[in-house]
Amino acid sequence: MRVELTNPMLGDKLRTLSVEYDLPEELLVNVAVKRLVDDIEFVRDLRIGKTEGA
Repeated sequence: MRVELTNPMLGDKLRTLSVEYDLPEELLVNVAVKRLVDDIEFVRDLRIGKTEGA
């Protein structure tokens, strides 16, 4: 899958972080998307009354 960033500021920040931490941009994007998905799942679980460990 290929996704294009439509916000130039995000692309610039991504490139800056990639250089600063010597990490591939793809890795940074994957980590960010994984965190977003985890946060969404957490909120969904809260809405249905599910708590961690239950």
